[in-house]
Amino acid sequence: MDRKFWSKIAISTVILGLAMFAFNTFGTAPDLTSILLPPVQPSATAQELQDTVVLVGFEMEVPEKGHVARAAFAIDNSSDHDIKNVEILCTLLDATGAEQGRNKWVIYNTLKAHTTGVFSHTKKMYVSDRVSSSQCRIVDMKRVTSPLIAVHRGDAQEQGR
Repeated sequence: MDRKFWSKIAISTVILGLAMFAFNTFGTAPDLTSILLPPVQPSATAQELQDTVVLVGFEMEVPEKGHVARAAFAIDNSSDHDIKNVEILCTLLDATGAEQGRNKWVIYNTLKAHTTGVFSHTKKMYVSDRVSSSQCRIVDMKRVTSPLIAVHRGDAQEQGR
C-alpha cells in the first residue's frame, strides 16, 4: 500500500461523492427545465418604469429552414426619461404551455420620452420544432444621461485668448 494506492482511493471517493450529490440534486428536482432556466427578475430600472415603458406588441417568426429568427417589438415610452439598451426576454412555449427555451433581444437604440418605437431584429438561432408560441417582456433598460464631458468647438483664435 503505497502513495499511488491511497491517491486512487481518494480520487474514487471524491468522484463517488460528486455522483451521489448530482443524483440527489437532479433526482429530486421536479423538472430539468426549472434547473436550467431559473426565473428572471426585472432590474430595478425596469421595475421602476414598468408602468410607463411598456412592450405594446411583438411578433416573432422562425422560418423552417436556416433557423434565422426575425422579431419586431413595439415599445411605448410614456415616461419623462429617454431610455436605451432595452432588454426583452422572450419565453418560447410548446402547445401544452411548457417552456422550451428563452431568447434575449437587446434594443440599443434610444427611445425618446413620450414616443413609441418599433424595432426589428434578425438573429441566427436554433428553435425547437415543438415551439408554438412565445411570451415577451421587458427585463432591463437604461436611462439616457448627459455625457460627463462636453466638447465645445470654436475658432482656434478664440480658444487662445
